[in-house]
Amino acid sequence: MFSETIELRGHIIDSLILPKVLDQILTHGANFKIGEIKIGKRRADQSFARIEVSAETTEALDELILRLRQHGAEVAKHE
Repeated sequence: MFSETIELRGHIIDSLILPKVLDQILTHGANFKIGEIKIGKRRADQSFARIEVSAETTEALDELILRLRQHGAEVAKHE
């Protein structure tokens, strides 16, 4: 399995971005593991999620990452 970590920021719950991203991952036969999630407490607060995405091939992973970017996902910087 090949993996990459993505991050989502913003109103990812009320705008349904998080469920759309998770659905895209599963629809493409990949797996995910939520490493960190912070939910805003007030409407004005933004949320954050860090998700490890795994796929069978690097090609499948690259294609999936491109699709997830359409929902605002960014590849996490490696530290």
